[in-house]
Amino acid sequence: MEKEPIKKQLQEPGSTSKARLWIFRSFLLVVLILVSMLGWYSLSIQNRQPTQQVGPTMEAFATKFALQSSTQVDSETPEFVTTVTPLATRDTLVGSLIYTQREGGYSHIWAYTAGDADPVPITWGAWDDRDPAIDTSGERLAFSSNRTGAWDLYMLDLRSGEIRQLTTTPGYEGHPTWSPDGKWIAFEAYYDGDFDIRIIPVEADQDPIQLTNHPASDTHPTWDPAGRRIAFVSDRDGSPDIFIANLDQPDNRFINLTQTQAIAEGYPSFNVDSTWMAYTQVHTDLAEIHLQDLSDLSRPSIPLGAGEYPVWSPDGSTLAAIVKAPQRTHLVSYAVEGSLPLVGFPITVSIYQLAWTNHGLPGEVIARSAEWVKPTPLYEVDLSASAGQARTTLVSLEGVQAPNPSLSDAVNDAFEALRQRATSELGWDFLGTLDHAFVGITDPLPPGLSYDDWLYTGRAFSFNSDAVEATLVALVRENIAGQTYWRVFVRTANQDGSQGEPLLAYPWDFSTRYSGDPQAYDQGGTFADRHAQGYFLDLTQLAQDYGFERVPALPNWRTYYPGARFNEFVYRQNLDWLEAMLELYPLSAIVTPTPFLTPTPTPTRTLRPTPTPWWWRWQTPTSTPTPFIPPTPTP
Repeated sequence: MEKEPIKKQLQEPGSTSKARLWIFRSFLLVVLILVSMLGWYSLSIQNRQPTQQVGPTMEAFATKFALQSSTQVDSETPEFVTTVTPLATRDTLVGSLIYTQREGGYSHIWAYTAGDADPVPITWGAWDDRDPAIDTSGERLAFSSNRTGAWDLYMLDLRSGEIRQLTTTPGYEGHPTWSPDGKWIAFEAYYDGDFDIRIIPVEADQDPIQLTNHPASDTHPTWDPAGRRIAFVSDRDGSPDIFIANLDQPDNRFINLTQTQAIAEGYPSFNVDSTWMAYTQVHTDLAEIHLQDLSDLSRPSIPLGAGEYPVWSPDGSTLAAIVKAPQRTHLVSYAVEGSLPLVGFPITVSIYQLAWTNHGLPGEVIARSAEWVKPTPLYEVDLSASAGQARTTLVSLEGVQAPNPSLSDAVNDAFEALRQRATSELGWDFLGTLDHAFVGITDPLPPGLSYDDWLYTGRAFSFNSDAVEATLVALVRENIAGQTYWRVFVRTANQDGSQGEPLLAYPWDFSTRYSGDPQAYDQGGTFADRHAQGYFLDLTQLAQDYGFERVPALPNWRTYYPGARFNEFVYRQNLDWLEAMLELYPLSAIVTPTPFLTPTPTPTRTLRPTPTPWWWRWQTPTSTPTPFIPPTPTP
């Protein structure tokens, strides 16, 4: 019964054309499916053919991340142009990473080998060892040390443990770098107030060869793996730039690789085949790693990421670097062929200089590391003055000149230990005079302090700021996480190299904002023209060793000098400001304090009669009712 209507519909006029249209559409669909299957089959056959697999190269990386740069080059092309080779990517660690670690108030050299459980110490003692550089064989380690008083170069045989002193001068030597054949070491030397690059033979008893002889500062040398070039940092053209010295070219030997004005570069590092160079560029207060193609110097440098002191992995696929935090440093790494960081460094402490070798550590190094004993604490907190009391007591600081020379009982021991150590290394009692120690909650606010300043807690101090004007202190500006911090360097009493070290960074000059330069005024000053002369102690690092942290500058520091707060250090112990205040005061006493205004005589104005306005004098007469007085009755 239901089939009959369908049959009649097919026999109706126009039904034949509709059927043909339906058949034609079905035919097109079948053809399309067959063509797609044929294309997929041919593509699969093509993929099975043996072809050369080409991964992402630095060429593609440069094309993707090339940005406009102010880098300029000489008109004539240097003779050391090389050819770019593709770099392989890697997602695991290789070799050993050697670095400088600060612990127990001293810097020493540590190493981590890929696959090991933990890093191991290589040097230790009551002195500083740093600037590690390992030769191509992985058997010898060069470094700088002040173990004999002055900063000299040393060489450690990793298998035998023998240490040999390479330089014995009263000056400063640091940042060694090996020649590829292992016969020479280039280093920076500070003699008579000038930094220069020198080269010394490792085995022969021979005086160093002076590579640079310029009144500018030449620092941070690194040897080309090809052997005939040395890169270094120099400010001979006005600002710190990366230079390359061609050892085979006596005339016109030095070439400025970066040539940037008002931008500082540093820490050059060649990759394994000398085709690329990594270095640090500081622009708009941000330290960033850049890559430069040495085969095409006209190409702008490529920004890779935040960091300083970059070093290449042995296979050239990875870069390790250091990123500064307000109170410590972090180790980071970048895959050169992409933007994802390489994970796998189990190092969580603050580290500094880096070196990377494709060799593992000799077993003798690991065996000697068993002799290392963790340093004892630099001080002990004695709370005997606060025993039996509900809150922490203030303790007077003996021999300290300050408006209120006292600190919390939880802090005074750390301060006294820091003061004693600083006096020993400086040769004079720098912390014997303070701008402020403890500030009472009802005391007048010192200039630049806010209501929640740590000086109210008894856990902070500020050294004498007049030392900056007296050139006894050099301040190095560091912008970290969008805030301005200061690294404080104090001049030592003896300037013969037996105390402190020369200052490599450029200090900040506050006085230039009063020179009439509008830009210097807006910036709160400018960087100095060159390194500060003499020997200094890094007080910021030493204070951090004893638990004292620096504080950031206030947002108005560029126009308000006390707002810089470069001289204040805080002993937090993981407390916030309110928790620290509760150690001294009850909660009811901690209110937002009103800034104390110093009374000033106010002149008394002479009183004069004030004329009454006409509209006030004009009054409408009103009738006053007469009170009724009853008559007095007559007796």
